[in-house]
Order: sequence, then structure tokens, then C-alpha cells
Amino acid sequence: MATEKNYGNPELENKLRDRYFYTTDSNPEFLADVKKISRTIAHMCYQCGTCTGSCPSAPRSSYRIRLFMRRGVLGLEQEALNDPDLWLCTTCYSCTDRCPRDIAPTDVIMAMRNLAFKYDIVPRNFLKTVQLIYTTGHGVPNNDVNRAAREKLGLTADPPTTHSYPEFMPGIQKIMDHYKMKENADRILAEEGQ
Repeated sequence: MATEKNYGNPELENKLRDRYFYTTDSNPEFLADVKKISRTIAHMCYQCGTCTGSCPSAPRSSYRIRLFMRRGVLGLEQEALNDPDLWLCTTCYSCTDRCPRDIAPTDVIMAMRNLAFKYDIVPRNFLKTVQLIYTTGHGVPNNDVNRAAREKLGLTADPPTTHSYPEFMPGIQKIMDHYKMKENADRILAEEGQ
């Protein structure tokens, strides 16, 4: 039996359906910021839904990229940046490959994530991943179990990444320091006592 997929929030659903939504909830600068960061024509989205139809996450979650595109066009900054689903995109670029208007919805999502990070709206597991990447070069560092499995398969114990070439870690840390990623992750987690 088919079921309706929505966010279960009638107020937000009505905002997203309203073609002439102009209220104080709307921030017109939000779309401008998204377009500037993403370098794509987000305002040209006509809500065909091809992005959501192409998304491998959509059938298995509440993630609907079309709704994030709509939030961007309407300037619904708070609704977009505070939605935990913003972080469900795996950046596979299926939506970008199939968009009939040559928009890059994946880049719109990445722009929204950058703006969310600017306001410290980041899931805690992402912040902990930032810390791991800073110290190891990996979001999921290699461990003894994986090393044993790799050797059993005839591979080197460590993959040809920063595990095998730790001399590249200072470069990774320099990039992360430039964007203050580790510094901000540490600060946010410390403020929350984590």
C-alpha cells in the first residue's frame, strides 16, 4: 500500500506548497547566499521532483531534496538549516546528473550545510568526524580488525591513504585549520560538554 511521504508538519507543508509565500519567515538573502556558495542557478528550480526521484536515499528515508530546493527559493532559511535531513545527502550527484534544468541540487545542499556550519547547526557525529579526520586523515580510521581483514585478502594492512603516508597529515590539517573546522568542532562539542 502506498503511503504519502511528507515531514508530518502541516504548517511547513503549507509553506512549501504556497507559490506566493512572502512573510517575515522568509530571508531573501538566503537564496542569494546559497547561489553564491553553490555556484548554481537554484532559483531556476521548477519543482519537477526529478532530484528526489533520482536520490538513492529518498526511498529509505524522509530526505527530499526537492523540498530543500523549495526552501531555498522561498528563503526559508531556518526550516532548511535546522532540518536534520540536510545531512542525509551522500553527495552521489544523481540529482545533479538528472536535473532537466542543469541545476546542481547537490551543490545547493552543500551550500546549505556550509551556512548551517556558520551558525553552529551541525550534527554532533559530523563534528566528531571532523576531529577524527584532523587526527588521522579518515572519518573512520583503520583498526586492527580491518588490518587483519585486509591482510587476509592479500592487501597491505593499511590502505594507500594517510595511514600509509602520514607525511600528508600536516597538509590536511593546514586546510582544516584555514577553515577553522577542527577549532569550531572542538568549541561546539566543549560547549555541550561532549
